[in-house]
Amino acid sequence: MAENDKPETSFREDVTDAGLEKVYERHGRVDLVPLPSDLPEDPLNWTSFRKNMLLALVAFHASLGPFSAACVIPSFEFFVAEFGCSLTEASYFVSVPIVFLGTFPLLWAPVSNRIGRRPVYLASMLISAALQLASAYCTTYGTLMTCRVLVAIFICPPLSIGASTVSEVFFVHQKGQKMGIWALLVSVGSTLAPLLMGPLVYHTGQWQWTFYFLAIINFAHFILYLFFCPETLFDRPKRSLKLDSATATLDQTSSVGKWYTPYTTFRMHSKEPWSKLPLDVLLPLRYLIRPTILLPSLAYAITFTYTNVLLTVQIPALLGQKYLLNTQQVGLQFVAPFLGALLGEPIAGYGSDKWMQYRIRKANGEREPEWRLPFAIPGFLIAIIGLIIFGAQLQNTPAGVWNVTPDVGSGIALFGLQLVTTVCTTYAIESQPTHTEQAAVLVAFIRQMYAFTGPFYFTIQFDAMGTLNACGLLCGIIAIAMCFVLTCMTFGKSWRRREEIVDRSSDDHVTTGASIDEKMKV
Repeated sequence: MAENDKPETSFREDVTDAGLEKVYERHGRVDLVPLPSDLPEDPLNWTSFRKNMLLALVAFHASLGPFSAACVIPSFEFFVAEFGCSLTEASYFVSVPIVFLGTFPLLWAPVSNRIGRRPVYLASMLISAALQLASAYCTTYGTLMTCRVLVAIFICPPLSIGASTVSEVFFVHQKGQKMGIWALLVSVGSTLAPLLMGPLVYHTGQWQWTFYFLAIINFAHFILYLFFCPETLFDRPKRSLKLDSATATLDQTSSVGKWYTPYTTFRMHSKEPWSKLPLDVLLPLRYLIRPTILLPSLAYAITFTYTNVLLTVQIPALLGQKYLLNTQQVGLQFVAPFLGALLGEPIAGYGSDKWMQYRIRKANGEREPEWRLPFAIPGFLIAIIGLIIFGAQLQNTPAGVWNVTPDVGSGIALFGLQLVTTVCTTYAIESQPTHTEQAAVLVAFIRQMYAFTGPFYFTIQFDAMGTLNACGLLCGIIAIAMCFVLTCMTFGKSWRRREEIVDRSSDDHVTTGASIDEKMKV
């Protein structure tokens, strides 16, 4: 017994000597990245319920961007009748907001860095609820398009700062699973919208009910944010190797705040002047040339566009026209892709985390972000198989008689997409440990910009080439996207080393400039 007790006693002494006894008491381990402080208001020290509730709200909020963009798909025929526009012009109610969902996260990231995440989330939901309600009372094409654009602008913050919120609340060893939940809801938002809105519009006979429903959802989400969305920006004090009495006293006096302090306290989190906001908005674009961000983001964007966006836009046209489906029946075709994404996420998030833990154990504790990437390769292949099944079965089945096999293909494609989504998004963010926010913004920006172009040529492509040939061509482009990930697996480590050197040189330059300014003042 004495031999067995000795390592435990030695470990406890080491923990105490390093000043990590509170960390061990809270988390049961000290090998945590990032290392939390001893303060209870540190987001890393929150309870699991508090963290996971916040994750659920932020992830659902992220899904509302794509959901709001796609929710009008079942109402296209109503728009044609009421506004006197063509079916193509009605489709712009979907494609135009996609642009703003991709660009305006660049704005909300620096704004939230100044005023905090909580005020941005609250304002986003409340203003979006008001705009959704206003959309229901629009009487012209132009006013409805204006409201659609404004909704996209104000509902998009979690598409960028959502990933930052996950990083601020969870440890690195949890990031794959938690980031996967956020990525899952971003993916299923556009497929869930027609599934729910189709029956709603069919039974009410009014497109306005789409926006009544969204206004109710957004306002209810705002109420939940009031009670379950504390501020996650936290100035974590630096640890010394061994806490002295002064540091211990500082920790004790710093934790005087009540449990509700993160909910009620508002303060500026950055001293950056507002005049620099335009520069801060454009700043993430400087990282666009980094291959560890560009290549996985582009691989994800291509696969997302040719599975999720393609199916969302084309299912009403292709399946609806061939099988003579009504609005409700078209909506039900989205059950398969929704289930495919839902089943893919546990494997993508939890599975890739377990894979990383296995690789880290084999490497005696070393960690390389590239080790996660092999988990995405089956995702590309499965997405290709699903898209081929969708195209082949849709072309070969008889018209006028509904057939389930194209839906099976769409479900398989979304299953594969979820593997790609979680792994590529997590890798892009993990590869930039000092620029996670910029990486998250660029992933969303590249995805939305590429996805925006799809609806403008999908119909032309499928009419000219036929369903199977068009799907085959898109599968070939997805295969090229897979090569981007293979390239990162090969060269990613060396690229990251060069990027780290550039970051250190930039930090040294900033530090030197600050020192010179201080001397000038003296």
